[in-house]
Amino acid sequence: MSVYLSKFLWPLLNPANLLLTLLILGGLLQIWRPWRRWVRRGVFVLLLALLSVSVLPLGRLLVEPLEGYFPPPQLPEKLDGIILLSGSEQPVLTAAWGQPQVNAAAERYLVFTELARRYPDAKLLYTGAGLQLGVEPGLLMAEADVAERIFQQIGIPLDRVMFERAARNTIENAVNSKAVAKPQPGETWALVTSARHMPRAVNCFRAVDWQVLPVPVDYSSTPRQPGWGGFASLGFNPMAGLTGLNLATQEWLGLFAYRLLGHTRTILPERLPDRAVK
Repeated sequence: MSVYLSKFLWPLLNPANLLLTLLILGGLLQIWRPWRRWVRRGVFVLLLALLSVSVLPLGRLLVEPLEGYFPPPQLPEKLDGIILLSGSEQPVLTAAWGQPQVNAAAERYLVFTELARRYPDAKLLYTGAGLQLGVEPGLLMAEADVAERIFQQIGIPLDRVMFERAARNTIENAVNSKAVAKPQPGETWALVTSARHMPRAVNCFRAVDWQVLPVPVDYSSTPRQPGWGGFASLGFNPMAGLTGLNLATQEWLGLFAYRLLGHTRTILPERLPDRAVK
């Protein structure tokens, strides 16, 4: 149920959608004369908020703590397994055009492939089906199906990869992956996903008592310099500002929502010593 609820609520809480909806509503409410003065003030505030998002790096300031939470690890001499979380695939476009399509998080595949070749004896696990709502039947495709085609193109043998094909969100990734992989005590499994998503992903895997080695990829920010260095990238770019704010907001809301729903034990996972260094 929580999967469908999140799919319904996120479009309503998405900062870009929310700002646009309130601006349209403000324009319509000006028809009623008694409210006109207050509506105009509200619209003015919304325009200031839009301008702030367009000029100030608010999304970057929100996403930096998440992307820097787990720094790139020192990899061990041996990995027992490597997990790739879904999320970079575009199933509808893949089905429509007949060739694998990915989004801006394609770095997940680059790093996963590099690790698979560096550790030829490691088990490989891909997890994720995704949830496609309101899609024409002819365009329905699971994210795992897209991953299969990508692995074939980049030369990873499919018989080396375990596919978990049912997970629709991150907590299901963790629960289902453990059932498929059956990790043994003392094994070291690396987890590959976007840096901003890594705290929530690690939280979910720890909730099922699986300590994974975080390998964050797909960064959207750079470390902020002291003082005014965090505002060095000022500039008028509404789309980039709103996109960054959306990405950061989605992850922060996800962290709190997963804790409230009981999927995880904490809002942010504890940063443990790098036990994988040998």
